[in-house]
Amino acid sequence: MDFEVVEVKIKKKIMRILLQTLLVTLVGGLLTAMILQWSFASSTDRVPNVIITINKDGGISQEGDLFQGQLYPATVEDAERGIGGIHGTIRVSNQYKSIAVENIAIGLRDLLVGNDYSEKEVYDSFIDNVSLKLERGFLLIFNKTIIDYKRLGDILYERDSQEHRGYLLEEGDRFTIPRGETVDFKYSLHMAAQGGDELESITVSMPIYLNLAEDIIDHKEKDRSGGALAYGGLSLLEPPVQAALNKEDHIQYIQGYPDNTVRPQGLITREEVATVFYRLLDRDYRQGILTTGQRFPDVKASRWSIKHISTLANGNIISGYPDGSFRPGAYITRAELATISSKFDKLSMAGGDSFADIGGHWANKYINSAAAKGWVRGYPDGSFKPDQYITRAEFVTLVNSVLDRRVKKEKILPDIREFPDLLPSMWHYENMVEAINSHTYIRLEDSYEEWIEIYYPSLDM
Repeated sequence: MDFEVVEVKIKKKIMRILLQTLLVTLVGGLLTAMILQWSFASSTDRVPNVIITINKDGGISQEGDLFQGQLYPATVEDAERGIGGIHGTIRVSNQYKSIAVENIAIGLRDLLVGNDYSEKEVYDSFIDNVSLKLERGFLLIFNKTIIDYKRLGDILYERDSQEHRGYLLEEGDRFTIPRGETVDFKYSLHMAAQGGDELESITVSMPIYLNLAEDIIDHKEKDRSGGALAYGGLSLLEPPVQAALNKEDHIQYIQGYPDNTVRPQGLITREEVATVFYRLLDRDYRQGILTTGQRFPDVKASRWSIKHISTLANGNIISGYPDGSFRPGAYITRAELATISSKFDKLSMAGGDSFADIGGHWANKYINSAAAKGWVRGYPDGSFKPDQYITRAEFVTLVNSVLDRRVKKEKILPDIREFPDLLPSMWHYENMVEAINSHTYIRLEDSYEEWIEIYYPSLDM
């Protein structure tokens, strides 16, 4: 009998322990769930600095900005402690489809300079001396660094640039954002200690782009209903056809002036260059990108070159400056022309710099590529002088090289257009005559032309 009492007491004690354990487990689970829910709520309800929404149609909208104030030169260690750096969070909400993110980039828009430095000096210094760190995580714990203080120049996206195409994530850092889910990032902007006074008193908009592999649409205009369009978007269209030139028909692409001069030693403007390349575009390709829409605030609808500039900008062959202007009447530099000509062929990667003075220059790749193709030449001292303005004679020499157009004096027909300031003794005579006269020809074994007839077609000038 005593044994049975003891057995009952033991069973009750075991039952009590089991019930207590179950109660603790339930309460603990409930508390854990509440804590997790609270943590997640605090993560999703707090207002981040930047909100990116991938809309149902694939378009991307952005609210807020990465750059929220003055940066100060600092070490990385100081910036990590909040001294001199800018920190914040980015929230990406995906309403489209599952997005596999392989590329990330930032843009620079609407740069305003409030100091005495030039816009180019400020822009170049900004992308050289400011770097970005981007961390991905969960529940406010950001433990996955996917961009570790890369200079902006290495992760910059520019629509018309072959150099600045964003940053390809390392294979282990790539990630997927499922449809209907949200991902948060922590970002830090750091300015290198060598950043100077040129980066004081500036403002700039910094959109952030995802998945550039699917091609970016970048704009900030208003749609027809007056609503604001997105900063950027994913385009599922095929990539644009590479710009094509008409190399078969050797049409005139340079005209003289009303005073019957052609001014080979004169400088050529950006809008004149745009006009020439407009004339030389393959007819079908040109028709596909033709527009007279106003793309730049300083190219008015009434300007004589509006069609030429707008069409080439629509084809991403030419571009403006960081402030949005095109500066049509400004003279074009040797570097700018090398860059434009490179839009008509794949870049050739040289083993080293072709000229002594292009190391670190923004157009380095384009100049080296053009040199490798034989399109441009330097000076006897080994320099290229990339920022020097180009003459009309130098311009037609480059264009003829791109078009594979060349003729010797003895093969030029006698009924050519003649100008008093263009003499056969001049080094550029053949190239200028080639550009001034429409002609039929046959190709000789030495790759030069033998002219058959000069003609005067009706050109879309």
